[in-house]
Amino acid sequence: MSLQTGTASSYTDLLNQLDTFLTTNGMALVPTFVGTGNGTIAAQGGSASVAETITVTFTSSTAFGVVGSVSGSLGTGTVGTAFTSTKTNFTITAGGTAFVATDAFTFAVCPPWTSLRRTSGFEMIWQAPGNGGLDAIIVGAQVFSNVTGDYFDWRLGGFQAFDSALTFQNQPGYVGGPGQTKCSPILPLWNSTIPYWFVANGRRVIVVAQVSSVFTVAYLGFMSSYQAPGAFPYPLVVGGSLAFHGGTFSSEPVATSPNFRWSYAGDEMRAFPVCDPNAMSNDSDSPLRLRQVTGNWRGFSASAADATFGKVWPYDGVTPTNWDWRPNLDGSYPLLPIVLHDNTPNVYGELEGVKAITGFSQGATNTITDAAGVTYLVMQNVFRNTKADFFAVRLS
Repeated sequence: MSLQTGTASSYTDLLNQLDTFLTTNGMALVPTFVGTGNGTIAAQGGSASVAETITVTFTSSTAFGVVGSVSGSLGTGTVGTAFTSTKTNFTITAGGTAFVATDAFTFAVCPPWTSLRRTSGFEMIWQAPGNGGLDAIIVGAQVFSNVTGDYFDWRLGGFQAFDSALTFQNQPGYVGGPGQTKCSPILPLWNSTIPYWFVANGRRVIVVAQVSSVFTVAYLGFMSSYQAPGAFPYPLVVGGSLAFHGGTFSSEPVATSPNFRWSYAGDEMRAFPVCDPNAMSNDSDSPLRLRQVTGNWRGFSASAADATFGKVWPYDGVTPTNWDWRPNLDGSYPLLPIVLHDNTPNVYGELEGVKAITGFSQGATNTITDAAGVTYLVMQNVFRNTKADFFAVRLS
C-alpha cells in the first residue's frame, strides 16, 4: 500500500494534500518477497500506473531489474537509491542479510484515483479504481467551519454514483441521507498545523491526523467483505471520529456550537474502530457506517446490548475495567481483525488495514512490527488512552 506522512498547514491544506496524494500517483499493494536478503521495499505507483504486477529481480547484492506484467521492462536500479518511473516508484533498503542474485520483490500497482470534483480547500469527490483498476468506488470530503464555535472540520462522504450537477449532500446514495447537510461522519480538525499519515490502496484510504494532543481518523472506501463479490458488490465504509446522537437533521448542535470542536469530550467523539459503547437509536448515531446491499447505511457501535444496529468486534461489550488483553509472552503484540457484524448471524466483513490491539504499555504513534515484517502505527481513540482504546493502522 502507499504511504505519505507530513504536516499540513491547516484543515483546508490537509484536504488539498490528500487530493494530491490520491490523484498524482497510482497505489502499490502489499509486496511479497522470495529469496535470501532481508531488506525492505517502500513502493507506490507512478503517474501513469496501470493495473499490473511489478517484479523487482536482483542481479547482484545491490543491483536489480524492474519489469511490469503489462508495461514490460522499466529499467534497472540500485539498493538505497530511489527508483522512479511513470509506472512505479520505490526505494529498497538493505537489511542485515544481503540480497543475492535471483532474489525478487513482487507487488501489484493500480492507477491513481480519479478526481470527480475538485474545489481547492473546500470539497473533493474521488473515484477509487479498485486494486484491479476495474471498480468505481466513490467517496469524498467537504470542509465546514464556524469561527464562533472555533471548529474547522471535514464532513465525510460515501456515494453510489456521481452527478456533476448535484451538490455534495445530494449525490446518489450519500451516507448522510438524501439531501441532508448534516448526519454524516465527521473528521474534527483545526485551522493550524496538522501532522498526518495517509495510507491508501486502490480500494480505500485511511487518514490519521494529529490535532494538538488528540488524534482523529477517517476511513473512506471498501472493507474486506466475507461475502462473494456478486452477493455484496459495493461494501463501502465511511468512518470518522464524530457523529451526534439522535439520527435526524436536528440531532446535531447548532452551527455555532463548540461541540464540533476537536476538544469536545462527549461520547460522540470516538474514532471509528472504537465506537460508542452506548446503544444507538439510529444508524446515523455512529461514526462508522457500512452501505448494505439494499443501499441503506448501517451504523455500528461497541455496545453488547445493541440488538438493533451493527456491532464492532472485538470492541463490542468492552470497558477499560474488563479489557484484560495483554501482550504476548515474548513482548510482541497480537493484532486482531476488526469485524463488522449484526446481533443476528450477519457478519459483513472486516476493515482493511486497521487492527485491534491492546493498550497495555502502549502509546499513540508508537510503531510495532509483526512476525511477517509488517509495520503498524499504534493509535489512540481521539483523546482516550485506556487499555481498551487503542487500535493499529497498517503502514507497510
